[in-house]
Amino acid sequence: MTDDPKIAPSLKLTRTGLVVSLSAMALVGLIVYSIFPSQVGGPPLPVEVTLDHQPVATTSGGGAMVTEVVVIRNLSDHEIPRLTIDINGQYLLLQNSPLKVGETLTLPQRVFTDKRSSQRFDPSKYDVEGVVVTGQLPSGARGVSEFLFTH
Repeated sequence: MTDDPKIAPSLKLTRTGLVVSLSAMALVGLIVYSIFPSQVGGPPLPVEVTLDHQPVATTSGGGAMVTEVVVIRNLSDHEIPRLTIDINGQYLLLQNSPLKVGETLTLPQRVFTDKRSSQRFDPSKYDVEGVVVTGQLPSGARGVSEFLFTH
């Protein structure tokens, strides 16, 4: 008598089962976000963000040019290190130096670069719909504040 190897049954996930499980995960995520929206991203960062047109020094050093800017002001009583500014969820800028107490940072919108390429934000083509600012709080936690703009 020969001992043929036996193959153990294996579980298989059907396409319907995959769709149902992914849908359930997305639904649970949306429910958690709707219950605790401010806690999902982290505690709020005490900053103010505005959009403006202001003169900015040219790269050649030959004067200033009025351009579209993002203005971030530190409203807290501590400096904010590890500052990142994100436009429309796609264009990012990392600020190396901390934002000091009461300091205002004015950044030309054209200095923001796409997260997936080196392409720069073009304010003549796109409107700024949202700005997300993150930074480190004194507790060590990451603070997050989102600002939405309508045109």
